[in-house]
Amino acid sequence: MKATPIPPADASIKVIVGRALDMVINTCPFDVTGHPAMSVPVGDSEGLPVGLMLVGRHWEDAMILRVAHAFEKSR
Repeated sequence: MKATPIPPADASIKVIVGRALDMVINTCPFDVTGHPAMSVPVGDSEGLPVGLMLVGRHWEDAMILRVAHAFEKSR
């Protein structure tokens, strides 16, 4: 998923909150189920960062950290 642009400093509260919640669809399922998950940077598109979401089984937080570390070292 590509990041959305940061709103300008003079943006309305509605725009700022809306932008903050743009990505919740990507993280909400894991917040609700309690699965360990994290995003690692994989590149960029049109100047905006793109992340890869890693998701593990319950109680495998350490595995997600090891996979993310290995992925970042390999790049």
